[in-house]
Amino acid sequence: MSRGDRESEQVWRTLSEAGLVEIRVDEFPERLKEVKRIVTERLLELLDFGASIWERETAAHSLGTLKGLELRLPVISQTPPDLPQK
Repeated sequence: MSRGDRESEQVWRTLSEAGLVEIRVDEFPERLKEVKRIVTERLLELLDFGASIWERETAAHSLGTLKGLELRLPVISQTPPDLPQK
């Protein structure tokens, strides 16, 4: 498994455990804030306890991914819903 695959798996696991997978769009911003708080706390723990570089990089990458999602939220929420098919 490549490093990118491991990182993607970790991000997916983090999002899934936080309940950010398959939720309503209007619930997403609040859930995203909560998960960012959790990942930030974990990253601080990893830094305090001298965890492996891989663990710290993974947490930091997850935090960056969450920030990217947060920045895209206004665009996602302004996208009109799909029109019903005839």
